[in-house]
Amino acid sequence: SITDVVDDSADIVHHMSWAFANARTHQPSTMFITHLDDRFKLDQVRATLAQDVRVGVCMSRDTMEQLLAHGCNKASLTFISPAHDGVIRPRRIVIGITSRVYADGRKREALLREVASRMDLSSFIFRIYGRGWEPTAVALEAAGAEVECFGESDDFRKDYEALQAAIPYFDYYLYLGMDEGSLGTLDALAAGVATIVTPQGFHLDLLGGITHSIVTGDDLERVLIEVAAVRRSRVAAVTEFTWPRYAAAHLALWDTILRGLPLPEVRQSNEAGAGDLSAMLALRGKQIRANSLSPRRMISALSHWPGLKAARRVFDRIRLGR
Repeated sequence: SITDVVDDSADIVHHMSWAFANARTHQPSTMFITHLDDRFKLDQVRATLAQDVRVGVCMSRDTMEQLLAHGCNKASLTFISPAHDGVIRPRRIVIGITSRVYADGRKREALLREVASRMDLSSFIFRIYGRGWEPTAVALEAAGAEVECFGESDDFRKDYEALQAAIPYFDYYLYLGMDEGSLGTLDALAAGVATIVTPQGFHLDLLGGITHSIVTGDDLERVLIEVAAVRRSRVAAVTEFTWPRYAAAHLALWDTILRGLPLPEVRQSNEAGAGDLSAMLALRGKQIRANSLSPRRMISALSHWPGLKAARRVFDRIRLGR
């Protein structure tokens, strides 16, 4: 149940904000902790955990470690990562091609058909500007790719304007030919687009211009697998951040408390990108000290004085007829 005042019949009281949790209850209580960016907030959380609340549930391991460094009891802290609604889906990776196909196969479009015959391309959309790509488009679609072929018109200036508008929205520019180089590569690089191109011709004179170098069908398959894997790894980072997991983690915590068991050991972060924890804590400490000198923060801290909270609880009970 969600109430404005403590439900005396509950087995566990969970405060959805640490700022309103400075009151002892007869049953075990927990509180949600986040956004601790000045000394007053840190001090209040530490005092509340020492006097009134059994366990503080941080939104991140980082905040939990921040509180431990501030002197909070390790037995009174845990963290549960936030949840994601799971309704956003990644768009397909846009592979752009800006060349026409010739009867002699000089653009080596057969490499795309070769790759399409042996791998799943459902992570990609191919946007192709130039005539003659229809047979290759059929093979790409059969492999799960989405394909948009724009062909050519009788107005080459209008066609080039369409290219200029489209190229900045490519994720990768693809060129398979071995015939000196593609001027489309210059357009792609001018737009800041990554390239999957052959290492020949003037491509080799573009310092840092070749993002992925390809020559064979195996090269192209390897690059496309790598590109799709990078996207999947980003998506996978939030796969487990679901509302059922979030709820289950809270239920497990409250069951542990009601059983009188110690909280499970939470290891310090060792994730890539976490950096030097001591250096990060020092930097954060400097920012916290600066925030604590703000008159606005001082006024905010006074508003959370326990005496005012006690008066509010009495007022709430009178208002609700309890």
